[in-house]
Amino acid sequence: MSDYSQIPIVQCSYQMALVTQRLVGKFPKHLRFQLGDRLAGRSHDFFEKTIRANFIRDPKRRSETLTDLSADLFSFRMTLRMAKDLKSLSVGEFTDLNIRIEEIQKQLTGWSKWTQSKVTDPMPENSHF
Repeated sequence: MSDYSQIPIVQCSYQMALVTQRLVGKFPKHLRFQLGDRLAGRSHDFFEKTIRANFIRDPKRRSETLTDLSADLFSFRMTLRMAKDLKSLSVGEFTDLNIRIEEIQKQLTGWSKWTQSKVTDPMPENSHF
């Protein structure tokens, strides 16, 4: 089992959650407790799920978890876009977080491909059934 703090996707997701939390504090009051809380919660949940995914040993379960993480990241990205469109984020802040999301998505895709390669074929080639 790896030290989770040394895994690049965990480090990146931590940074994403940290930046998001800081930015949400600057949201206009009428959006801070609706949209802001949702964004902060999603980024924190994503961070926690990346840590948990590292502890899953069964490749099939891990693959399913990574698929869920990919959907969670997309949802976070769309909520982030809404915050930008509602002028709660500057274009620069939005761009910075999107760069982080892109890096996380690349790492998540690589991790998913590697995990998928570990999922055993239900009918091995040497099977005589």
